[in-house]
Amino acid sequence: MNNEMDTLLKLLEVPPLVSFKNALFVGPHPDDIEFGCGGLISKLKENGASIHFLIVTDGAAGTLDPALPPKKLEEIRMNEAKEASILLGADTLDFIGLEDGGLFESEDVTRLVAPYVLKYQPDIIFAPDPNLKTECHSDHLKVGKGVRALAQLVQYPEALRRHNINLEGLNPLKDGLVLAYYFTDEPNVFEEIRISDLEKQVGALMLHKSQMVGEGLMLVEMIKLKAFLDGKRSGKELAESFRVLLPTVQHVYSEGLNFKL
Repeated sequence: MNNEMDTLLKLLEVPPLVSFKNALFVGPHPDDIEFGCGGLISKLKENGASIHFLIVTDGAAGTLDPALPPKKLEEIRMNEAKEASILLGADTLDFIGLEDGGLFESEDVTRLVAPYVLKYQPDIIFAPDPNLKTECHSDHLKVGKGVRALAQLVQYPEALRRHNINLEGLNPLKDGLVLAYYFTDEPNVFEEIRISDLEKQVGALMLHKSQMVGEGLMLVEMIKLKAFLDGKRSGKELAESFRVLLPTVQHVYSEGLNFKL
């Protein structure tokens, strides 16, 4: 019995995030991926991983200037995202183009993100935590919920079809998909990052010039502080924190088991 339990617990252990070789990062807006995962991305790229960025909204509502046309801001933010993705070494950058602050639903996110998951076949997907207690931005909540629903869905061809997802030329992920939340207040993984990783993260953020004014600059300082505090919590100099759910715990069967999720 003890051997069986040891084997099961081994299956429930989260491997180091830098060990993943094909990662898809989903951001509600241009700059969210950099804020939430920039240090880890720097390490993943150095380890030879394939890095894919997917931005869900057009970012066109991200200004307090009523005179700035939304289409112009969308163009500006797309170009900023391209520059930042190049700096962090992303292999691909895709835009879905839903309206920033719009009336889309989490199901739209599930349906529209699914083809990119099936195309790139990642072994891990990153998204904002929809259960973050302080989160009030509807785009973050809907993107997090949409990706959460997708994590198991991508295994089942008929379920995908019932969500109106075209499978032509694409294959389901038979082994499932590891789900990693950034912007989380319930982390179960602290990934150590180096000063050079943090500097690259900050450099990528500063390329989002339209956002790095006023409050945006303050948020960059908060990211630096968070890296220090996450490091302190985990016995490291600097770290980024994530809540990671393996496919084995993405359903009801893990409920009540005595291990840290």
